[in-house]
Formats: sequence, C-alpha cells, structure tokens
Amino acid sequence: MDALSAIVDFLNEPIPSYFFEVLFLDDPFDAEDPLAMTKAAASLAIQVLDPVACAFTEVDGMEINLDTDVKNEAGWSSPRPTFKTMSYSDITLKRYLRPRHIGVMGFALDPVSGWCQDTIQAAKTWEKKIIPKDLMIFIYHPMIQNPLPIGPAAFPIAGFIVQEAFPVKWSISTLSSTEDSSPVIETVSFKFTELQRLAVPPA
Repeated sequence: MDALSAIVDFLNEPIPSYFFEVLFLDDPFDAEDPLAMTKAAASLAIQVLDPVACAFTEVDGMEINLDTDVKNEAGWSSPRPTFKTMSYSDITLKRYLRPRHIGVMGFALDPVSGWCQDTIQAAKTWEKKIIPKDLMIFIYHPMIQNPLPIGPAAFPIAGFIVQEAFPVKWSISTLSSTEDSSPVIETVSFKFTELQRLAVPPA
C-alpha cells in the first residue's frame, strides 16, 4: 500500500516547468501518419547530437483561443454563445546568444539562426520563398529517466506540434556595460497555422 500511495502521490504532483525540449523539423509533420515520428527521426537525431542548437531557456505563447459570437434563438431569453473562429498566440522562444549563432560570410553554424536570417531576407527582397517549418515541443519529468544505456535520456510526458511556423520577430536583450555577468538573451517569435497536442507515447 505504501508503494501504491507513493505512485499515486507522484502522479498527482505538479510537473516542473524547466525540463523541456524544442526541436525543428525539416519536413512537415503529419500527426495522422503512424510513421510520422519515424520520418522525423532524421531531424531529431541531428539535433540530439547537437543539443546546443535548440537549447532554449523559455517557451511562451502555447495557447489556443476559441473566439465566440452570440446568437438569439427562439425559446431562449438570453443570447447563446456560438463558436466563430479559432486563433493562436505567437510562439516565443528565448535562448542565450552564443558565438555559434553568429553567421560568417553568409554562413551560420546554427540552423535556427540561418533559417531566421533567410526568412528576413525573403521578406525584405521577395527574391526567395519564405519556408515554414514544424516545431516539436516536448515536456519531460526529471524523475522519469531511461534506465537503459541506449535510446533517449528521458521520455516525454507531453508533446506538442506547432505546424507551419515562421519567424516574425527577432530581438536581443538590453546591452549594458555595467552588467558584466548578465548574458545576452535572444528572443524569436513565430506565427504558425496550428497547434496540436501529441499522443505520448505515440498510439
């Protein structure tokens, strides 16, 4: 009974917000495709080998808004709410600015920085097409680790897919000569077409 109570208590504990991962996919993700995770494995493997590339410190804006209207129906003395449209907030990612994020002679070691720069140039000159990407966001629990020496270090307990995202805002934190120990924070905001909750583990 003590072991069962401990498990129940653990399942009822809030999940800490600091253990998460953001991954960028090179190909569109189809949540209805049973092989979708397998097809995304190439993009995921590259980023697992290079975890600093997507080492974000903060994710904000993961919300879905159902916009409503009112309708007067016969037999009801008060207007009844009806769904009208669905809208999303911008997804905002923050990370420390690192030397690897700086492009040299048009080449960026960081794939996210390169993609953001290409999008800005495409929007400026219209000589290139803006290329959206799908983002995968996983939430982990520090107590749920993989005990095996192979495979991922941890298993996600929640996952989300952000479809057809592209950057619309880029900024860095305030520069100050009096704050020697404060790192520069890079902030990128994305528009996207849809946010979906993923089945974890995949069904």
